[in-house]
Amino acid sequence: MKKIVSVATLSALMLAGTSCLAADGVYVKGILKYVMPADPEIAYMNLDSDNGYGWGGAVGMTFNQFRIEGEITTQKTDLDSIGIAGDNANVGIGSGDVRMTTYMVNGYFDIPVNDLFGFYVTAGLGYGTTTVSIQQIDGDDSGFAWKGGAGMFYSFNPNMAMDLGWEYVTMDDADLDVDVNDLYTNNIVATFRYTF
Repeated sequence: MKKIVSVATLSALMLAGTSCLAADGVYVKGILKYVMPADPEIAYMNLDSDNGYGWGGAVGMTFNQFRIEGEITTQKTDLDSIGIAGDNANVGIGSGDVRMTTYMVNGYFDIPVNDLFGFYVTAGLGYGTTTVSIQQIDGDDSGFAWKGGAGMFYSFNPNMAMDLGWEYVTMDDADLDVDVNDLYTNNIVATFRYTF
């Protein structure tokens, strides 16, 4: 009888721990990005971009294996040089950068491996603004933005978790008096989530 009670107690504790780690709830999230941009093209001119960085935050809710959230992020990459499209000769520019800010609704599907670790896939839709600055010239535009990605998560305890993954973020081509094409980036993303 004691063995049966012990097994039942242990099983109950394990189930309680599992349900606690997988519990639904509202969360807040901090976001850091390492940004690897495409080289945008502006009116037959190619811009040579450096890798950059980004940051942001989100508020969301977990239910079962699904997460949905509202996210605001911004990212910045520097411009090194500019050249004629199709020409390998680029001319250095004194200063310049491309900034992209997005406002998205994201969905996640979590694929747990165990109580602590698992994988996820994600997609998001929303609105974005792009600002291109070259020396003293600034231009900005806004439009539709979307992203997709995948990665892994690790739960430190029932309230705290970390995601590490890849995402592809793109926006409509911008119209800054001239067309700006190839506004997309591949990002490595690290996030920290706290669930209430």
